[in-house]
Amino acid sequence: MRDVVEVLAAAGPHRGGSPNLALSVLLALLSACAFAVSTVVQHRAATVAGQDLPQGAVLRLVGKLVRNKAWIGGQAAALSGFCLHAAALKFGPVVVVQPLLSGGLVISLALGALVDRRHPDRLLPEKGQWIAAGVVAVTLGLFVVSARPDHGGAFARPGPLLVCVGAAAATMLVAALWALRPGAPHKALALGLGAGFGFGITGLLLKDVVAHPPGDLLTSWTTYLLLASGAASITFAQWAYQSGQLIECLPVMAILEPLVAVGLAAPVYGERLAPGFLATTGQVVGVVGLVAGVAVLARRTAARETTGVPLAVPAPAPAPPPT
Repeated sequence: MRDVVEVLAAAGPHRGGSPNLALSVLLALLSACAFAVSTVVQHRAATVAGQDLPQGAVLRLVGKLVRNKAWIGGQAAALSGFCLHAAALKFGPVVVVQPLLSGGLVISLALGALVDRRHPDRLLPEKGQWIAAGVVAVTLGLFVVSARPDHGGAFARPGPLLVCVGAAAATMLVAALWALRPGAPHKALALGLGAGFGFGITGLLLKDVVAHPPGDLLTSWTTYLLLASGAASITFAQWAYQSGQLIECLPVMAILEPLVAVGLAAPVYGERLAPGFLATTGQVVGVVGLVAGVAVLARRTAARETTGVPLAVPAPAPAPPPT
């Protein structure tokens, strides 16, 4: 990752050459760490709190969670990640910051392995998880190096931004209607789609909000859209955690958030990726590899989190021979 920072810092002035870009990369990685911790803690808390609640009782679920110390701790980690995320967007473009948040899965895997290796009763990552994590790290670096984006505008273009917000609201509405149907399959997946789309739009709104002077925040309409989008996305994520296994909702949320933000950065902020055959090839390979790696890593991690089966279970001692 240090090579990525050095390449970005050395880029030309019209292609992401700001000296603040390296700082943005660092802040985005720290934000990814905080969000990774928050996701696991919130899932465990929401699963326990929702055991005795009927499906769709979102307000009752949130009411129980706000009194849960573990969930509050997860929210504190999420708040730290949000502040770091905002700082990263202040210094860097959306198309660099948002994909780097996907690195939280890799970072949490590595840090968790360092801690859990001292506890024989805890799960350790399996080979497939390490391979997927390596794919994410390599392809993420490839994309960031080959992207070399124009920073675009500091403020969002109102028309395209409102269209994107409307699309996110429609996606969440459809997901909610699906999840409220009795016996509907894949409720967690549908709600994860809504949450992932919402988190991606929240990233776009956040960049506009942090571009305003502090004194203008209360008079900016994007501030209130940000609060609404963030609250709705968090609510849908909790609802998804309650409605099914983590393996069904976590991968789609982890993939959609950066894809939505990167895909919409051009019409909303005018951010453009570097042209040319080599640059475009690197960007395509990086995105495809990143999506595949994140999907596999999130799925395998969620599966192990759900089943709780250790990687290596000690074989029982052989029975003594009959005498």
